[in-house]
Amino acid sequence: MEATYRALRKHGYGNLTTQDIADEFENSKALLYYHYEGKDELLIDFLDYVLAEFLDGLPRGDRTPREELETLVDALLPETLSEEAYRLQLSMFELRMNARHDEAYREEYRHIDDELTAHLRDILERGIEASEFEAIDPDAEAELFLSILTGARARRVTVFEPDEPIGSLRAAIDAHIDRISA
Repeated sequence: MEATYRALRKHGYGNLTTQDIADEFENSKALLYYHYEGKDELLIDFLDYVLAEFLDGLPRGDRTPREELETLVDALLPETLSEEAYRLQLSMFELRMNARHDEAYREEYRHIDDELTAHLRDILERGIEASEFEAIDPDAEAELFLSILTGARARRVTVFEPDEPIGSLRAAIDAHIDRISA
């Protein structure tokens, strides 16, 4: 998975080949080809790996629900990106766009969206219970947040330069968080 990560950062999705991944793999290249029939199968596993790493890295329990929500927004939509992080986000966006034409990618992105929606719903439910958030519908609000964040990430990689601040996007999201806060 780390070899795939390095290859995506270096080559992007559009130019990525299985050989590029194999070139980044420290172990036997034959081992890579033994476990994966091709690039697409490997990238599906990579998406699952990235999601698990991302979710495992999020703080839980040691912050208020609002702080957790703000941390999630910060993690998914940092103010600026290094060139390397930008290229990786662009590759992930290109993979998402490929989901329209590939059922395996679509299913993986459904899984990713379901996991993120569940995480958002959990934060919102705990925030409602703690009187940090208004009595909102956590299911609808989680879907809205995921859509806002997905759209903002797409705009970031298609409209903004990597080191260009995205203050207007972040201000809109922060204003929404303020609106639902008690």
